[in-house]
Amino acid sequence: MTEKGYYENPYLTHWTTEIKAVIPQKDQFLLVLDRTYFYPEGGGQPSDRGTIDGIEVIDVFEKDDMIFHAVPKVPDNSKVDCQIDFKRRFEHMQQHTGEHILAATFYRLYGGVSNAFHMGEDYVSIDISLPEVTPAMVKEVEDAVNEVIYKNIPVKTYMKDLEGAKLLPLRKQPKVDEDIRIVEIEGVDFCPCCGTHVTSTGEVGLLKILKTEKSKGMTRIYFQCGRKALEDYRKKHEIISFLYEKFSANDITLLGKIEKYMEDVKKTEVQVKELHQELSFCEAQKLVKDAKKSVVYGSYSNKTLNEIIFIAKQVAQMGGYVFIGVSLKEKKLLLSHNTDLVLHCGKLLKDVMKDFNARGGGSATQAQASFESEEELKKCAETLRQICQGLDD
Repeated sequence: MTEKGYYENPYLTHWTTEIKAVIPQKDQFLLVLDRTYFYPEGGGQPSDRGTIDGIEVIDVFEKDDMIFHAVPKVPDNSKVDCQIDFKRRFEHMQQHTGEHILAATFYRLYGGVSNAFHMGEDYVSIDISLPEVTPAMVKEVEDAVNEVIYKNIPVKTYMKDLEGAKLLPLRKQPKVDEDIRIVEIEGVDFCPCCGTHVTSTGEVGLLKILKTEKSKGMTRIYFQCGRKALEDYRKKHEIISFLYEKFSANDITLLGKIEKYMEDVKKTEVQVKELHQELSFCEAQKLVKDAKKSVVYGSYSNKTLNEIIFIAKQVAQMGGYVFIGVSLKEKKLLLSHNTDLVLHCGKLLKDVMKDFNARGGGSATQAQASFESEEELKKCAETLRQICQGLDD
């Protein structure tokens, strides 16, 4: 069994120990140390990172009371120098202690029980057994949590057996029957937990709830603590400062200017749509005028297939036509018709495009295809044009 030094002193980051075992894996080796301060993944908390004799530790996990340290190669010596990435470790300590305060506060104020905890690289979350958490609730919880942080209350950890644990006002029941590790924040929370924590709530720094969302009848709370919260604030402040400059605004006028800008964009989009419809109608008239018999053909270097489909609809309103539209921009082709001709667009296109390295298909009245090259697209379109004109003879 590996001695777990991280429980005794989560702030110790440098020590010397012996390698007790080396287990080869596919592309790495698992080291078992006599004593370790590397925290293995567990309880929602990721594992520590660092080095063993200068070799990067890429994972740490526990199995059968043994802690395994995954490394890409084996150190030369059996006595090794270990170093923890304390920036990562301390962020985990801040987040995990903050999670205890947050979960305890939801429980105290609203009876919400924390049913899941996730600490990832990008976000931290808990699932609270409340179907809804309103903005007013978020504000009340945030204020209460940060009051606990400001009071700098000691965070204690100790071991209890099952009988001793039953005597404590635990927020959650332990999942083991012996060697139960308790994390106590006096007057705030008693909770069984195997993670690493700061020694006083003040070290959490601050806690900010980022957003909430419904999840399986509960509410998922996303939050950040300490240094991570500062980084999040810094990033968002940069975004706000950018918007201040772009809109020539300040914190009082910014929202109003953004709302006005969005209204103007919507009006412009309506105007563009109307102009697009007018242009498409004019283009459809021109194509019909230039049509040979009932076959309408249009090839465009600057239009998408969706734009061509809209033109085809305009053509169909002017009478019975076979429409062949080519988008050189997207290397796509549209074939449609609303005539009395014996023509199945999907079958015809599928038969013709076999010779032109294309893929597609469709129904009796409309089909489309995508091509690898512009040259093959043009050849296929011309072949279809000749076939359809022949049907109209």
